[in-house]
Amino acid sequence: MAHRIIPRSVGMSRILDRFVRWAANAPEGAGQYAVHSLIHLTRIRLGMTQAQLARRCGLPQSHIAKIEKGKVDVQLTTLRRIFNALRCRLVIAPQPEKQLEQIITEQARKLALKRVGAVAGTMAMEKQRPEETALEALVQAETERLLKKRSSEIWEDE
Repeated sequence: MAHRIIPRSVGMSRILDRFVRWAANAPEGAGQYAVHSLIHLTRIRLGMTQAQLARRCGLPQSHIAKIEKGKVDVQLTTLRRIFNALRCRLVIAPQPEKQLEQIITEQARKLALKRVGAVAGTMAMEKQRPEETALEALVQAETERLLKKRSSEIWEDE
C-alpha cells in the first residue's frame, strides 16, 4: 500500500507553528468552552437579542435559540455567519497535547515497537530471540527510519 508523504512546506509549517504557539497561550481550559455558550455570552455582553442576532446573520430566531442551548450541531459556515454578526472573528487553532514533533516521534516509536515485537516473537518461537539491548537498538533504528521517511504510514494500524 502506498503512503502519502507528509507535507514539509516550510511556509505552511511556519503558519501552523504560529497558530500552535498562539493556542498554547490561550487561557487554561479555553478549549473546553462550548461554542453555544460563547455565542450566548457574546450576544448578551453586546446587549443584543436573539431576534437581532438572527436578523443580522440571516437565520431564524428559533434556530439561534437552539444553537445557544446546544441542541444543534452548528456547521462552520453558520458559526462564521453568527460571529460575523456579533462583529467577532472566528478563530480556530489546534492546541496539541504535546509538541507536534514529539507526537510524531512517539507514534513512530509505537509502530517500531510493534514491528520489532512481531519479529522478536517469531524469533523467540525459534529460540533465537535477541537480548533486550539488541531489541532496543532495533526499535531505535526502525523509529529513526520511519521518522526519516516522514510518511503517513506511522498512523496505520492504530
